[in-house]
Amino acid sequence: MANLDVSDLLILKEVHRTRSITSSVEQVGLSQPAISVRLSHLRRHFGDALFVRTSEGMMPTPCLEGLLPGIDEALKLLVPNEERQAVFDPAASHRTFRLGLANVAQMVLLPQLLVLFKDCAPHLGIESADLDHQTGRLLESGELDVAVGFAAELHTGFYQQRLFTERYACIARRDHPRVRSRLTTAQFLSEEYVALVAPATGYSLLDKDLDRQGMSRRIKVRVSSLLGVGQTVAVTDLLAIVPARLAQTLAMSGQIQALKIPVPTPSYEVRQYWHERYHREPGNCWLRQIMFNAFLDMPGDQPAVAAL
Repeated sequence: MANLDVSDLLILKEVHRTRSITSSVEQVGLSQPAISVRLSHLRRHFGDALFVRTSEGMMPTPCLEGLLPGIDEALKLLVPNEERQAVFDPAASHRTFRLGLANVAQMVLLPQLLVLFKDCAPHLGIESADLDHQTGRLLESGELDVAVGFAAELHTGFYQQRLFTERYACIARRDHPRVRSRLTTAQFLSEEYVALVAPATGYSLLDKDLDRQGMSRRIKVRVSSLLGVGQTVAVTDLLAIVPARLAQTLAMSGQIQALKIPVPTPSYEVRQYWHERYHREPGNCWLRQIMFNAFLDMPGDQPAVAAL
């Protein structure tokens, strides 16, 4: 293999990015067996294994890591518009998108996104992960495509786009012995709560704001996820403060009532985030546009939350 061509460089770049030969098929435009054959030629050409199979996928050898800066420069010179020229066909793609989602996004937004996919992208899959302190690293490495929620720590190297403003509501079981359709300030302070501990989300601002007002709640139970809060509230006398759109969703079961909070609480913006490495990647662009179209200023909480 005396000479290399652009497709060889693309193979090395994509396998390095995805950690997988199979996942490189779509962007490279070759079949999995064809990529494997080309990799064998490339290994002989460089006299190095280039990639080694590990529990985390195809990991590059030090030799390949040293070649990557030159590969990127060569592709910029030879194919300056390579990312823009790639085509993403959602109707035919079998790609699995990896999303970092806040709890409320998993419960409220994800079902709507799946309905959209059914019509325009029936073969696409989704893998969901919680937002946490690793979200930025995962977006940077490509292990997550897009994150949706409130992520105060994502700044340098990340793009972000506002989807909607979220507020809070209180939830209680429908047949609560003391709380009926309206929540007074006295009840708000005297009832016991199940509360979320989630430093990487907008929820982390809530208790700080209440503390500044001298409005300390009586916390009975602390949990790390909102995913089971609805069931807990439905079978106990505990209350919970949750994002208002989630309160709407939970109230649809008939077991829970959504109530307006009788004291001021902060609002926050729900955004989608992605790393600059994938800003022009066609599939990533398509996914972001779909979510922007679907969720921009989606209807809020007011009609479903009982007035004070």
